[in-house]
Amino acid sequence: MTDVKPQVTPSRLLGVLLRGWWILLVAAVLGGGVAYGYSSLQAPIFQSTASTYFSMKSASSGSDINQGSAYTQNQMLSFAQLAMSSMVLDKVHADLNLDLTNAQLRNMTSVSIPQNTVILDISAASTDKQFAADLANSISSNLASEVEVIAPRDDAGKATIVARVIEPGVPAVYQSSPNKSRDAVLGGIAGLLIAALALTIWALLDTRVRSEDVLRRITELPVLGAVPSRKDNGRRPIVVSEPNGAGAEAHRGVRSSLRFSAVGHEITTIAVTSSIPGEGKTTVAINLALTYAEAGVRVLLVDADLRRPMVAQSLGLENSVGLTTMLVGAVGFDDAKLPWGDTRLWVLPAGVVPPNPAELLASERMAEILRDLRTDFDVMVVDTAPLLSVADATIIAPLVDTTIVVADVTQVRIAQLTRALASLTAVRAQIAGVVFNRVRRGRRDDYRYYYSPTAERATTRRKFRRRAAAATPTTAAPAIEAPKKSKGKGKSQGPNEVTEP
Repeated sequence: MTDVKPQVTPSRLLGVLLRGWWILLVAAVLGGGVAYGYSSLQAPIFQSTASTYFSMKSASSGSDINQGSAYTQNQMLSFAQLAMSSMVLDKVHADLNLDLTNAQLRNMTSVSIPQNTVILDISAASTDKQFAADLANSISSNLASEVEVIAPRDDAGKATIVARVIEPGVPAVYQSSPNKSRDAVLGGIAGLLIAALALTIWALLDTRVRSEDVLRRITELPVLGAVPSRKDNGRRPIVVSEPNGAGAEAHRGVRSSLRFSAVGHEITTIAVTSSIPGEGKTTVAINLALTYAEAGVRVLLVDADLRRPMVAQSLGLENSVGLTTMLVGAVGFDDAKLPWGDTRLWVLPAGVVPPNPAELLASERMAEILRDLRTDFDVMVVDTAPLLSVADATIIAPLVDTTIVVADVTQVRIAQLTRALASLTAVRAQIAGVVFNRVRRGRRDDYRYYYSPTAERATTRRKFRRRAAAATPTTAAPAIEAPKKSKGKGKSQGPNEVTEP
């Protein structure tokens, strides 16, 4: 069974991050802005520091001095703990007349010892810069007093260690926190990292068929073409509305790919389907048919999606009579077919939506109609229903020469396309390949036309555009007279055998 787990390579992950640069930028700006705003709402904190020096009171020799210094350094941690003890803080309460608890004072105060020194720094932080200085000084002075009380005594009964405040705390000029600039930078970095993580997770969980590399994990079928995404969501036949654009070139590329895939056998009937609804199969079918028409061949576009027919609506044609009315024997092909503009494209609409589409498509009459129409047209393109929705496409696929599967890279999942291709394989349908739709267009694609076609080809397209101008979606649907019926024995005539409008 095909592995449907996403495989994220470093190159693909890098591509996801590069494509999502604007998400990263927005996240960084948003994170920095939120952090800056939060920092601005906080009350400013001022910090003041007082430094206390500890030393031996007396020494009779150099050896005693060294020993005394080492002893004092060894006691610095004890002095730091003493500074935060109730013995010192109770006196601070009395000095400053405070109604704060010792726990609150400890939260406002920090003690540090510079490395390899006998200096103790006492820092106090408060929203009141003067109070912060007073608190640091009071703790330092009371600590010095307590040290002399509890220090070891010499033979004369005097303290051997003395403490002296060498740098009293002063009111701070600038606030120590919050640091708005620092917080904004940290918030921006945090936002950037969160966005990058989110994009990475999204890439890891994304199982859409986004590239040919992903397709190779599913099947050996080729990619027949890649149709770029459009702002109008494919509502107009782009081969007519933008004949020199990248979208039209992409559909011509599909036509060329079909020609190469037909080496050794002739392809005259082509079914177009998709895995799920909304992948643009009808748009691809219409534009593919138009590329054959502009090449000068007789083309019939059949709407065999009897559940949700869209061909007639897309081309501005009537849908009251069509394939369904032919299947039930109400009309013949001559009454059901419609020309589109002054082109070599003819359309067989779906007709009225029946209650039993699958039964009609599986009937012998359907197979007979397709066989008869082969002789009247050079190419026949059949638009069918999505594969995973109903069984209609698997009924039509064995009746045509080949089938194209349209894959919308923004929607279809690996598992869905895998099941769709498996359903065609199960009925032994010939599959030409996959057409990627709504592909993100790179800048170089915009210039593809100017380098690829010849002057002769460009002239042909301009001629075709003039002939089909009346059928563009920007104008009303062309007023078309019904083709005259043949006087033959019931066999339908080809487009060149009827009176053109």
